[in-house]
Amino acid sequence: MFIASVLAFVTGIYAEAFHQLTFPALLISLVALVVLTHFLLRKGHLRLTGTALVISFVLAGMLRLALVSLDQLPPIVDTGPSLYRGTIVESSKSSKVIEIEEPRHLSGIRALIRIEHPSVTGHRVTVLGTLKDIAATFKNPHQISWRWVKKLEGTFCEIRGEILSDRPGKRMIDGWRRYLAGKVDESGAAHAPIVKALTIGDTAGIDDNTRALFLETGTSHVLSISGSHFAVVAGFFFFIARFAFRASSRMRQKGTDRRWAALLTIPFTVLFMFVAGCSLPTIRATIMIVIYMSALFFEREGHTLNALFLSALIILLIFPHSLFSPSFQLTFISVLFIILTGRVIHPLLVKTGRLARWFLSLTAVGLAATIGTLPVVLYHFHGFNPLSFVHNLVAVPLMCLVSTPLALAGLVAPFGGYLLRLSGEVIGVAVTTLDTLNRGYIYPVVRPNLPEALLYLVALLSLLFIRQRSVRLAFIAVVLPLLIIAGLVTWQKRFHNAELCVSYIDVGLGDAMLVEAPRGVRLLIDGGGLHGTGFDTGRSVIAPLLLAKKITTLDYVVNSHPHEDHIGGLRFILSHFGVRTYMGLTGPAAQPSMKNIADILRKRGIPSLHPAAGDVLSFPLGSGMSVLTPSGTTSQDSLNDASLVLRMTLGDRSFLFTGDIGEEVENTLVLSPAPLRSSVLKVPHHGSRHSSTIHFIRAVRPDLAVLTVGPGIRGIPSPETIARYASLSVPLYRTDRDGCITVCTDGRKLTVKKEN
Repeated sequence: MFIASVLAFVTGIYAEAFHQLTFPALLISLVALVVLTHFLLRKGHLRLTGTALVISFVLAGMLRLALVSLDQLPPIVDTGPSLYRGTIVESSKSSKVIEIEEPRHLSGIRALIRIEHPSVTGHRVTVLGTLKDIAATFKNPHQISWRWVKKLEGTFCEIRGEILSDRPGKRMIDGWRRYLAGKVDESGAAHAPIVKALTIGDTAGIDDNTRALFLETGTSHVLSISGSHFAVVAGFFFFIARFAFRASSRMRQKGTDRRWAALLTIPFTVLFMFVAGCSLPTIRATIMIVIYMSALFFEREGHTLNALFLSALIILLIFPHSLFSPSFQLTFISVLFIILTGRVIHPLLVKTGRLARWFLSLTAVGLAATIGTLPVVLYHFHGFNPLSFVHNLVAVPLMCLVSTPLALAGLVAPFGGYLLRLSGEVIGVAVTTLDTLNRGYIYPVVRPNLPEALLYLVALLSLLFIRQRSVRLAFIAVVLPLLIIAGLVTWQKRFHNAELCVSYIDVGLGDAMLVEAPRGVRLLIDGGGLHGTGFDTGRSVIAPLLLAKKITTLDYVVNSHPHEDHIGGLRFILSHFGVRTYMGLTGPAAQPSMKNIADILRKRGIPSLHPAAGDVLSFPLGSGMSVLTPSGTTSQDSLNDASLVLRMTLGDRSFLFTGDIGEEVENTLVLSPAPLRSSVLKVPHHGSRHSSTIHFIRAVRPDLAVLTVGPGIRGIPSPETIARYASLSVPLYRTDRDGCITVCTDGRKLTVKKEN
């Protein structure tokens, strides 16, 4: 019942996240249900009491997340550039979160700074910038809003500016961390950034190649201090404490040495949490270790599942947003499957020798964690390595069981430099071995949705306990048919659809359209891109959407013209996805921007087409695509005016894709014999005042228009352009307000779905 109640609490948090109910309504409902539960319990209706209790936990989960929204600040008013001073509480390569101390009226507020800077957690910084509400992230299907998650964490605003000064913090714990980091640097240990990551949680110095190696081998969890590191630290102190207590014959005879050793381990674990930076993963790991050590003290260590779910309940009560973080999901699902797998294979292991038992246990743990967390890994990281359990057989013993204890001992020992250098050498062996064994990484892989992930986990749990007759019957009668139905539904949607659907993806100020034609034909027209930033729309926006739709191969990738806001994301897609044909411009004006694309096409052997007006491509069920411009006489002095203009048709319906053409090309199209009449018009050039002329809109006569736009350029979209569509009574959808807009047709009627 306890596990069912915790799962109900989790369900409540998830339900409230996507179907927000008001706090008063939830509170009244919960109080009423608690009273009902008490009444049913007194009357002896145990089954009804259990049902009411589970529903109460669902409402409690919803109420806990609803409480977070009550603490959120109102939108920040832009007051112009100012100086802000505070302490960094979160640090990553591309962003920082500071807790503001000055000005006084903003004291305690957390603000995000999107900047690459060497500052680390605990440093005090001075920032010159403008305080704003956190900018809305892209609104596309199958993606959780990063802005929403940050607000759940308590970060409500961002400072757009630069860090003027950076100095060490004054807190005692910050001094400890600097002292320990200095000891690592002074020791001259090889792989010092990894040593610091393993001991004090400082990952800032790890280079991209090392991160990529650990990601591709499925061992990236080793680089961040998490449950495995805390288990090593707790085990280290537990062993020392128990050894000391066993010196007392009285405690040894009573068998209380384990209990008191567990109790003494707790403060050392908490101390390590502070040294490691008090990040959310370290706090979660500390809570888990404290609960497990408490179970040892109260001699309840056999109740590992209850301890695990109690940890989850406490963490979610304190940090309800943790439910949506990959680290929380990976930690608890991996530990759950390790526990359950251990119970299944334990009778087999006791019959083997000690060395064989150790090796088989380590292998089973790696396999259980890899297979159990597969849907989470695919959802968040879009790739996996089926050999990761082999790589973990190398990384975990060497880096967690050998290198980490050596480094920790080296940090506290008087002459610890030798131990730190030895730790670095062990890491070097691990890194070299992983680099040699780095095989088998599969990317990209389709992303599961929540029902698919739950079905996978239920099937896996069923297979673990398939020897039980009731489980075997449930698997055959329920789980297996659901798996078959889910596979058939996915196959039907992917290869036997009869509709033409166009998704106008929200990529900010840029274009990216996914065309899903009948019978599984897929086209990507443009890929968005942000000028002057390191943000890759192909990797972070388009790829997740494609994989959620189970698309790993595209029949055509089309670039209307090679400006960065149209071609930027295509580099990643062309480099990692299967692409049968590339379509784009050629000629002198296109060459500078096309160099990277040409290299990718040549390296991957992707054939390219350079279409011109009059070209036609035919697709199943009478659908097709025709090219309206550019013609052989079109000037390429302006890449915007050289844009490919494409018209997709199915039955009586059509979609017109216009790139960034301006008034001159629009007039040419109006005077040409090309068929312009279209049901859906992609507004040219993001609504610039130099496009979307009255004559052009009247010639197209769209039933609706889609404007792909975002912040970045003043005057886009132009109020005059918006007014033209309004004057002609053309419904106008906008990606900056409506998110991803999907328009589907069966050849006769149109349906529109907005993400926002």
